[in-house]
Amino acid sequence: MRSITRGAVVAAAVATVLAPAAAQAAPVTDSVGLLGTYGFGRAEVIGEAGLRSGAWQAYSVRSGYTGDDLLVGHPVRTSPLAAETVVYTAAFNEVADPQGECRKVGAAGVANRVWVSFRCRTGFVPSYTLLVR
Repeated sequence: MRSITRGAVVAAAVATVLAPAAAQAAPVTDSVGLLGTYGFGRAEVIGEAGLRSGAWQAYSVRSGYTGDDLLVGHPVRTSPLAAETVVYTAAFNEVADPQGECRKVGAAGVANRVWVSFRCRTGFVPSYTLLVR
């Protein structure tokens, strides 16, 4: 019994010493929230593009009855980025209303303080690129 107690005390001490180091090594995510519900498959595309662009640090997709929910982990932005960053492009052959989707993602990002401002730049053959600051 004594050896079990001694082992538990040693394990607790090691965990106490190592826990702060593990917490410091983890990336900082100030906020995690729902960015919106998008068409089936679109949340995954938007989530991956946002991750690659650095707009957020993590994302997950939750499927529902009306579409896919996009949840993102991101630092809270209170001031604009120094330069515009391209998050993703919605093309007419990928989504029924690329301009509407671009505006919806942009506005949701401002509301959730993922970015401070956005604009949707139109391209040739109706496509819209989301640029954020």
